[in-house]
Amino acid sequence: MHHFFTTESTAPPVIPLLWYGVMVLLILMAVWASLRYYQNEQFRKIFRNLQIFQLICLYIWYFAFQLPWSNSLPLYHCRLAMFAVVFLPDKWKTKQYFALMGASGAVFALGYPVFDPYDFPHITSFSFLIGHYALLVNSLVYLMNHYDKTLLKKYRIIAYTFVLN
Repeated sequence: MHHFFTTESTAPPVIPLLWYGVMVLLILMAVWASLRYYQNEQFRKIFRNLQIFQLICLYIWYFAFQLPWSNSLPLYHCRLAMFAVVFLPDKWKTKQYFALMGASGAVFALGYPVFDPYDFPHITSFSFLIGHYALLVNSLVYLMNHYDKTLLKKYRIIAYTFVLN
């Protein structure tokens, strides 16, 4: 388990083609499950609680080992989307924006994963995977249940994105 919890940086792990294929298949399965079960309360609770658990574990890891803010920066786009989709009230413009960004951003992050510089398997790699899959599901479930095309105009999406960046 020392290898799993090490704080000694190496290089980002290389992902073999088989495991990359599994990751892409899991994206498709997450989208399918979200589209099929978005109205199922238990399904929603499982992924919401998984996201909360992942965030708690991640921040415990960062604070316990006093990792630099450059590694644990809470302002990554996906991390902000995770907090927004889980904690903001429904039907807010900001939550809808982050759900849109979370769904697309999770696909991009999982399609071209850049893990923290620790040998795989490592807690940060699992956190990356669990966090982005849960974000994808939570974002899609929110959008399927609460998307309101009148809530966000194109100019507002562009403005939010510029401000965020």
